[in-house]
Amino acid sequence: MNVMNTRASDDRYAWFREVRFGMFLHWGLYSLLGRGEWVMKLDGIPRAEYERLAARWRPRRGFAAEWAALAKAAGMGYMVLTTKHHDGFCLFKSRFTSYNAVRRTPGQRDLVAEYVEACRSAGLRVGLYYSIGDWRSPLHRAVLGGEAAKCAALQRFIHGQVRELLTQYGKIDLLWYDGAFYDGRLFTAETMAAAELNAMARALQPGILINPRAGVPGDFDTCENELHAAPPGRDWEMCTCINDMWGYCRHDYNYKSYNQLLFLLASCACQGGNLLLNASPMPDGTIPAPQAALLRKVGRWLKLHCQAIRGTERLTHAFSGNGRRTKKNGKLYYHVFYWPGREMIISDLDDETLGGPVGKAPGRAWILTNGCRLAARWQGRRLLLSGLPEAPPDKADTVVVVEVDGPSRQGKHLRPGSYLTRLVTRVSRD
Repeated sequence: MNVMNTRASDDRYAWFREVRFGMFLHWGLYSLLGRGEWVMKLDGIPRAEYERLAARWRPRRGFAAEWAALAKAAGMGYMVLTTKHHDGFCLFKSRFTSYNAVRRTPGQRDLVAEYVEACRSAGLRVGLYYSIGDWRSPLHRAVLGGEAAKCAALQRFIHGQVRELLTQYGKIDLLWYDGAFYDGRLFTAETMAAAELNAMARALQPGILINPRAGVPGDFDTCENELHAAPPGRDWEMCTCINDMWGYCRHDYNYKSYNQLLFLLASCACQGGNLLLNASPMPDGTIPAPQAALLRKVGRWLKLHCQAIRGTERLTHAFSGNGRRTKKNGKLYYHVFYWPGREMIISDLDDETLGGPVGKAPGRAWILTNGCRLAARWQGRRLLLSGLPEAPPDKADTVVVVEVDGPSRQGKHLRPGSYLTRLVTRVSRD
């Protein structure tokens, strides 16, 4: 049966459920060192030495427009940028610290402003990442060191910076917290007033979606690097990297393959989740060529198969013998990762998933990937599809569409080949 989301009537979620795919961007002073975003902490770099990196940071003009164009080419619908990572350096103008791009870098530019403008110009939803933890901040170190008198000041700092992010750039669609390394003593969700922080964010940006990483429930769940679907009725998102490191690492060669990326995207979509895929720009803002090439390749697949990903329903039985399946507008989309050969057997259908009586509903099937029409017949409760090619049209993810005449379609039979004709016409225009 289909699992209905308990928040289905909340319009804030409509875009999030529709796009299914977004770009994460980890970019900051650490990019200059090319050893990942945790380099300050892991290499034990003294604060003063690390701060001097700001004087060397000169991002290219137009970097953000290039990011947005690449996200669009990849078929993504939103972006999330690290406005402040755990190293404490702010990419935005802040009155709470001079340790920001406007005050410390040679160009004196508000890099978040450039990013937001690029997102909007490209028609992408805007997400802002903010780290609650801060390795550089004297206030953070004091609270972690047991100075209770500093808690109120640290709370004002965090709340003040989030307020800046949500009032300086117009409409913000998503707030992505991280770095809440609460110690259970003075530094906790309660002492930092995380619930009040979210209430402030929603008051400033009524349509915003917030993740749960401030230590209190958010609007959707987040899993990192491992795919863990949220319980039914809960929106969710998986974040992961194209390779291993979130921040730019010049010697990280462990790239996920095109097949792996499509597998992750389909596996998230079939369970009602989004994939937030991280790119790690180099210091000047250029996204490394291998990352860009993979994103464009995924985008070419999505251009043809977007109906099998975007806005699809969550299914109770989302896994099939050949891969994964999604559903939208009465059509079942089989993401076939394990090609069966010339005949495909579907044996695990129920009436509600199918949209008609199993074993009886007249059905049609075709390969979305190349437009090939298939023969569909019932053998008891098994649906047999024949006429498939011996080898898959797309070795990463060939999509087979199954549609039956359920109660809502009785008397509305499609003419044979009518959908195929429209599909081939559209693809040839593209």
